Amino acid sequence: MIGTLYNQSGQLNIKVLLVCPYDLDHHGGVQNQVKLLKNGLVNKGINTKILAPSSYDYDIGNAVKIPFNGSQNPITFFPNKKIIKEAISWADVIHVHEPFMPFFFWRLHTKKKIIVTHHANIGNFIKACLKFLYLFTRYKKLYSTAVSSEALNNATALNKEIVIIPNMIEINKDIRYVDNGNFLFIGRDEKRKNLKLFIQLANFYETKFKFIAVTNEKTINKSVIYHISPSEIEKKSIISNVGIYIAPNNKSESFGITILEAINHGNVAICSDIKAFKTLLNDSGIFFANNNFEDLKEKISHVKKENISEIWSKQYEYISQNYSMDKVLQKWIYVYKNI
Repeated sequence: MIGTLYNQSGQLNIKVLLVCPYDLDHHGGVQNQVKLLKNGLVNKGINTKILAPSSYDYDIGNAVKIPFNGSQNPITFFPNKKIIKEAISWADVIHVHEPFMPFFFWRLHTKKKIIVTHHANIGNFIKACLKFLYLFTRYKKLYSTAVSSEALNNATALNKEIVIIPNMIEINKDIRYVDNGNFLFIGRDEKRKNLKLFIQLANFYETKFKFIAVTNEKTINKSVIYHISPSEIEKKSIISNVGIYIAPNNKSESFGITILEAINHGNVAICSDIKAFKTLLNDSGIFFANNNFEDLKEKISHVKKENISEIWSKQYEYISQNYSMDKVLQKWIYVYKNI
């Protein structure tokens, strides 16, 4: 493998390059996980850098937003080849996130070990097109991972042998549930995030509760309190102990990191019954029929009649056992050591 595996301090002696196609200055689930992974690895004494638009380590150039999979994604069409070459030369292991955004992945001309992680749940047509395109690349052997079974379905375009390693979250050990009785939404104002259902709920209850939306654009609606693109520190303060988090997403989700964030900051999660969310929370979840307003109201009524603190505790315990940063980091360190 790579020289001596451990240094004199007993730490893993490899250089890990995390490759992210999306601009790190923009909020997004992939960017969040890449930053979190770097911080975790560095804290474990593993030399780690990021190759991405707006990276402090290796900045590949300015990004522009393009539509992809029902969202607007900030990527760099013409990455700096010199920076890419420098980053690859530095690294021992290259870990590419979201390889279906191929604008610089195809330019990674190297014989070094490459790991890819699939995050998105993309449509069959796009997957078929990308599978065809990847027939012409030189990456025949990859260690392929996916964050969930939904993302795994896409990963087969590159590799038949895929390992699921979920997204992670730094568990908030000081949080407790406080029943403030209000409602929370986190996500961009896109069709698949279904903010309109949250607004419909706010209009129904009118001034009885507060409805707080952490999003990217403000709509003309006085029933909702909007917080537009807050910093991570501001966001944590805003979403702490609101009460009930509504995840109304209606399609194309592969994981649900905002659900973990909401529970981790003292909120009970009520989610649409799409496959990704049911897999994410399993028996700890509270689910309503996808895009069904009447069923959503019924589930809210049910939760408010139950011991809501116990519901939160069950969800919090579940995410702590399955998605804690410490546990997921150990899986990645094992991969880096044994690839």
